[in-house]
Amino acid sequence: GDYKPLELQRQPKPAEFSTPEQKYWRKFKTITMTKAYAAVHSVSFSPAAPFDLAVTNSTRVQIYGVRGKAPKKTISRFKDIVYCASFRQDGKLLACGGEEKDVKIMEKGPGGFCGCCAEDGKLLACGGEEKDVKIMETGSGGLLRMLRGHTRAVHTCEFTPHNKHLATGGDDQVVKYWDVSSGQCVLDMEGHADHVRCMASNPASADVLATGSYDHTVKLWDTRLGQTVLSVTHGDPVQAVLMLPGGGVMITAGGTSMKIWDVLSGGRLLQSTCNHSKPITCLALDIEGGRVLSGSLDHQLKVYDMEEYKVHYTVDYTQPILSAAIAPDGMTVAVGMASGLLAVRGRSTKAGEQKGAEKAAKRPPRAGTFQYFIRGQSGTAADDDFTVERVRRRRLAPYDRMLRSFSYGAALDEALATGQPEVVASVLHELALRDSMSIAISGRDEEGLLPLLKFVCKHITNQAYAALMTDTAHLVLELYTVIIGRSEAVDELLWKLRERVQEQLELDADLVRLQGSLELILAASVHTRPMAAA
Repeated sequence: GDYKPLELQRQPKPAEFSTPEQKYWRKFKTITMTKAYAAVHSVSFSPAAPFDLAVTNSTRVQIYGVRGKAPKKTISRFKDIVYCASFRQDGKLLACGGEEKDVKIMEKGPGGFCGCCAEDGKLLACGGEEKDVKIMETGSGGLLRMLRGHTRAVHTCEFTPHNKHLATGGDDQVVKYWDVSSGQCVLDMEGHADHVRCMASNPASADVLATGSYDHTVKLWDTRLGQTVLSVTHGDPVQAVLMLPGGGVMITAGGTSMKIWDVLSGGRLLQSTCNHSKPITCLALDIEGGRVLSGSLDHQLKVYDMEEYKVHYTVDYTQPILSAAIAPDGMTVAVGMASGLLAVRGRSTKAGEQKGAEKAAKRPPRAGTFQYFIRGQSGTAADDDFTVERVRRRRLAPYDRMLRSFSYGAALDEALATGQPEVVASVLHELALRDSMSIAISGRDEEGLLPLLKFVCKHITNQAYAALMTDTAHLVLELYTVIIGRSEAVDELLWKLRERVQEQLELDADLVRLQGSLELILAASVHTRPMAAA
């Protein structure tokens, strides 16, 4: 009959178990990786479609499309560093703040250092080293308001859910509450003992605001009273705060820990997680998928579920993460890093892919084109169609041709020439089954023996090939004992083979001793548990 090609003995790969959450996030692919002039301190998506992305770096604010491939607009109306930016919920206004001490309101432009968005997405607020907060219209980038009152840099700003007010905070330890229409500060909320670094509005109440500070506390303010109604101690300088939908649960991040608080129960600590090795710098909320994202200086972005707050997925980046945001539709994630890198990752919708494929399938090819010439080649046969099978003759590998002609020595040489361990091991195994290994190995000169000895020396400690390599080494020593001492190259490889075997034996002895020690420790722990319980 026909010669059956040699089946390579490949080692089975360990089974990989993937959760639905892991499969979901693996579909996110890098869309763009942009290098900015300075650290990207803030990234923020507009709450209104098409979900423009506001990015702050150095003294400018840039607005990208939702996919972040290229900036749609660059706003450079700043004399110093911009620290924060916030969209209004309609996406048409933008507020920015910095070292100028003023808050500026402008038409549509990109975001800032610790950006956040208003509910209508028409306003964006930015803060930075200028000590000012500027409110811009996101369409033209024109300056609409300049809110002055802070004495030091503004690091955070947030529009209220009803879009009528803007809250700002910074290094002067004061939280200011502004009337957007008049540009007047209607309330100063004092109570923090250190820099204010983050804030979040309550989705269920437009009059409640949460602020986090370097004094390790997070305070909830009632803007109708201008007083603190709740204060919790995080234990580390607070870098980020989130209010979950419903307003009953608050998440704070500072140091390496993230804590979840029950606001309705008077600030009761529900859970504390510590999954980062370096301080957490930002939090993001994926409302569509019920997830919380945390970015850290350890280069990692972690994804938590909102039920048990366990890490379901981790994305590694190349630089420390300073800011992160996820689009309202949950399809795009933007990350700003300390080196100035802006990474945007997104996933495509299956509905869009299927719609495009169906549209392409329905479009008939034009006559005379190459597509017209090859039409029907990718079609599938129906159940009642008669198909003509075309059997293609498989081309044999060089070692297969040698095995077919019973040239065992040449077959081993061809296998060694490939440099692939699975090929050499498969040929040696086939030779052993044919009881022809001695025929293939014997009768070799120094040039023919050296490649085989090198392969045996390299793989004799590999557990996958250890038994086969041991049999091969025994056969080589049996056949070529008489020539030991005649070739320096062969003697050197034989000595190296002896050392590799000796090292493996010593390692096996150490593992046996370690196994005995572990068994003693486990046995002792089993016997001491009942005594401790008693």
